[in-house]
Amino acid sequence: MRLLTRVMTYYPYVFHPITMIGGGTLLLIRQEWARQDAARSALWRRVGVIFRAGLLALVPTVGYFAVTGASVVESTMGNSWVMDALVGVGFAIAGGTTWYLWRRFAWGELVPGAMVVLLAVTVPYVALSPFWNVSGHVISALLPALYLTLVDRTYWPLLSVPAVMVPNRVFPEAHTWPQVIGGALIAAAVTTGFYWRQNDASLRPHPEVTSLLD
Repeated sequence: MRLLTRVMTYYPYVFHPITMIGGGTLLLIRQEWARQDAARSALWRRVGVIFRAGLLALVPTVGYFAVTGASVVESTMGNSWVMDALVGVGFAIAGGTTWYLWRRFAWGELVPGAMVVLLAVTVPYVALSPFWNVSGHVISALLPALYLTLVDRTYWPLLSVPAVMVPNRVFPEAHTWPQVIGGALIAAAVTTGFYWRQNDASLRPHPEVTSLLD
């Protein structure tokens, strides 16, 4: 029992939102790079872009503490909709920057698609936080694991991380069951909805092709 308590205590720190979103994006970059059979230097260039974009995600939080002078320890203890909003805005900045650069350099469709999902799920998460303490840990654990599984079924073992995260957030009474289940439903609906919409769009013929067929 003591071992279980220790595991559950450290679990949300090991699989922190930054770890899950960042790690999931790195796996997706490698997946996309491998499909393209590009040079290894191209892989490291893309990884470098992700790390720089990840640093931008910290700007809202760092700026908040710099301006307000609030205590980092006190502000990050428990649940705070302000911190949720700062994290959400940070993810939106990093995701938007990544989306733009991937499009700018024409590096593929998988990573931009994932960034659209990240931006889309940030909206309900930030909007609900002041009124309902929906679990950001569950959302950020399920989103990359599910997206990667939809891209390639061999990633399905990653779904075990959000599966454990759901009871984990209830275990220390950080969230209620409705809050963690709500987070899982939001992440699942947004991720699958946007993925299939993107997939359907990629299969549609280009307008020029359609006009030629007509």
